[in-house]
Amino acid sequence: MAIRKYFWRNYLSNTLIFFLLIVGVVYVTRPDIIQNFLSKVGLADPVSYDVAHSLASSEYPQNIVPQPSTRGTWVEKPNYMLYYDQDIMQARFTLHKLTGASTRGEECRFGLRFNEDELIGVATAAYSDYSGSGFDRGHLVPAGDFRCCQTLMEETFGMSNIAPFDSLLNRYAWTELELKTRSWARRFGEVYVITGPVFEHRTQYFGRYNDVSVPTHFFKLIFRLTKNSTIPESTVAFVLPNEPVSHFVMDRHKVSIDQLEEMTELDFFKLLPDDFEAELEKASQNGSW
Repeated sequence: MAIRKYFWRNYLSNTLIFFLLIVGVVYVTRPDIIQNFLSKVGLADPVSYDVAHSLASSEYPQNIVPQPSTRGTWVEKPNYMLYYDQDIMQARFTLHKLTGASTRGEECRFGLRFNEDELIGVATAAYSDYSGSGFDRGHLVPAGDFRCCQTLMEETFGMSNIAPFDSLLNRYAWTELELKTRSWARRFGEVYVITGPVFEHRTQYFGRYNDVSVPTHFFKLIFRLTKNSTIPESTVAFVLPNEPVSHFVMDRHKVSIDQLEEMTELDFFKLLPDDFEAELEKASQNGSW
């Protein structure tokens, strides 16, 4: 009997130590797993992880960073930031400053490979999830926005920056919108661009290893800041359906920020004074574009 008690006491003790060691390793390498488990059993509130830098920076003042309503992970790259949501296996939005200078250059995307091994704190969709799906691996932050610099162009090939686009949309109408955005950056010197998926109803999934949600639409919000300030001066927003669309038509695809907030459940300029925010967001366009 004493031997049996000694055995079980040591067995349980060693098992507990091993379990705690595994939990410790997981917490250090993948804290999101622990947090998600605790939130599901009601022992912790869902949180968003800022795995890179503070949201307030010289590049991205806090009052222009969208406020999401879903749990996700903040990621800041050298040339853009995003908010990644594992529930849909893609970013809820990306934000980058686009300068006219960055669109000019001789760098080429030929030969660049999509990167599945990003150090962003969470797992992304796999490259092979898209294989045979019928959807393009579409960039949210376009590679063509960084013709200036090979390393910055390569950053756009992270799978965290990729979403499932209808092939015709991605290659035609959406490309035309990206070209238009670059022309504004050259005209005005710089613009800020927020891009992301829209899920009016989320019923379609695909993926060999992960359940990647298929957006019903994609949006792009473009704005300029007032000189020597962080206040948006001019804004324009567009929503295109994630279906075969061969041409971008500015007036047809333009929406107000109020409409966009309702569709995306994002709050775009929450920190601005209420009166100014309301006036800015009710219009489909502010300023000249």
